[in-house]
Amino acid sequence: MRSNSRVAALVLLLASGENAFADSPAIPLTGTVGADYSSGTYGTSQNTDIFVALTTLGATVGNFHFNLSAPYLQVSGQGLIVFDAAGNPIIIDQGGTSSTRSGFGDINLSAAYAVPPAILDDFNVQLTGRLKIPTGSSAKGLSTGMTDFGLSLDVSKDFGIWGPFVTLGYLFVGQPSGYSLNNTYSVSAGTSIVLNDHLIAIVSYDYDSASSPLVNASQELFGSLSWVFSDTMTLTGYGTGGLSDGGPSIGGGLLVSYKLN
Repeated sequence: MRSNSRVAALVLLLASGENAFADSPAIPLTGTVGADYSSGTYGTSQNTDIFVALTTLGATVGNFHFNLSAPYLQVSGQGLIVFDAAGNPIIIDQGGTSSTRSGFGDINLSAAYAVPPAILDDFNVQLTGRLKIPTGSSAKGLSTGMTDFGLSLDVSKDFGIWGPFVTLGYLFVGQPSGYSLNNTYSVSAGTSIVLNDHLIAIVSYDYDSASSPLVNASQELFGSLSWVFSDTMTLTGYGTGGLSDGGPSIGGGLLVSYKLN
């Protein structure tokens, strides 16, 4: 599921991209709505299908960007799968029969600081902190019921239309009673491509270490295409392909980002 990590990073990239195309100062407030679907076995004998309706409110103040997101989840599958602050599934029970559960997930907050490129010889460096507040129902299997905290570092540099990047992350996972969960690290490498004044593509390889003893590490290929429809609106479609059973086999989604003021 990309509701928090990849999608949040994509929203932030789009915010900076919109500002660049509009040739205007950073807009204080941006709203993003979207839908995300993914499907995979995650080491069980049946597929688990995950649908996420995502609402994100973002604010940019100078070199800082703040996000608040509140997902609505529908999970259909075998066993018990909950989610960490990066939006990755945590397998805490592979048994049981198939079931469907739905409801609001955990609220996620993030704060990112972009180092001015002039300081670092035109390298773009961004530091991000992420906090998961366990507001989702643990009884329904939509939350671990614990707080998670994550840190990430993103480094990129523009070469004409290309913007290669590397992102490193580490997540401190709260430990629910009766389960053994791992802190996780992640690596993402790829590039953005400015196709023209209105189209931006992003491709990447994403790795997330195993969050529990019941699942392998997740490896995925990610691709997106964003259309800057106007100075105030951007539409984005994206898809993922799994390279291991620790993540979804397939996934995709659609985002609409709108500058509120």
